[in-house]
Amino acid sequence: MKDIKILVEKISLSFQNKVRSSFSSRLKSFYLVGSYAFGKISEQRPDINFLLIFDKFVTPQDFLTLGKICRSLEKEFSKAVTIKIEFRPFRYIKPKYKNEFEVSVNPILVGTGEIQEMGGVLFNKWFTEGLRSVNKLLFGSDFLETLKIAEITKEDVVKGAMFDLMFFTMPTSRAPAQYWDDESNLLLNESLENAKNIAYLGIVAVMNMEELKKKSYVDYIKNKERIFGLYKERYVDEAAGMIKRIFQIREQYLKFKNNPGVAEEVFAIALNLASVVRSKVFEEVRPGNYGKTS
Repeated sequence: MKDIKILVEKISLSFQNKVRSSFSSRLKSFYLVGSYAFGKISEQRPDINFLLIFDKFVTPQDFLTLGKICRSLEKEFSKAVTIKIEFRPFRYIKPKYKNEFEVSVNPILVGTGEIQEMGGVLFNKWFTEGLRSVNKLLFGSDFLETLKIAEITKEDVVKGAMFDLMFFTMPTSRAPAQYWDDESNLLLNESLENAKNIAYLGIVAVMNMEELKKKSYVDYIKNKERIFGLYKERYVDEAAGMIKRIFQIREQYLKFKNNPGVAEEVFAIALNLASVVRSKVFEEVRPGNYGKTS
């Protein structure tokens, strides 16, 4: 585990240095986000998530520059590790170099002007609150801290859920066409990541108004082991079983990563779980149920 942590840290620092040398004059804020930001890293599926917030707007040239940074990062560590560049949930780039050990790097780019146009949030309120709760500022000012996020309501959840589910399921449903038979690990990785995101959306979907007010969903982002209990309590047993299987495979990723059958299983779980969550959202808005405590 020590060697893995050292290698992940080297990759993280290299990416940070490349970003600073390329974008320092344009960046408002540069963060580590997710579990790695507060010292946790999976030995099975290590991933590093970055948030780059540009002053005003992201330009086409910024994306071109990021592409060069990502290719350079892959090449730099090509003999030691497979670096998987992931623009979740839109695009999972096929890695150019194959090694037994894999690390995912997920860079999120957004501008302050774009955030303002989206009503002061990044994509939606609960995603923004999640980022605010699990981040480490690397460079610049703490822009996330300055955001004034309005209280999340059931109406927000219902309106956003249909779009968000499509947001995750559409790229997932097309993923099998991208990978060859010997790339089942890539299909498994993509399916697992989107299944996890759909699971998080399912948490918000069953929160009552008091829980939303308290931002209780953030607790599940920080304590993933609690998610199974929530699904067991508020969904059908089938959904709880899906959640249990998702996290079982995530925790034993190295055991399953080259198993095509498991990749197809998790792919199906991701789409089936989305259907379950979608049904729950419709149930929430039926007459007599809207705003009801789950």
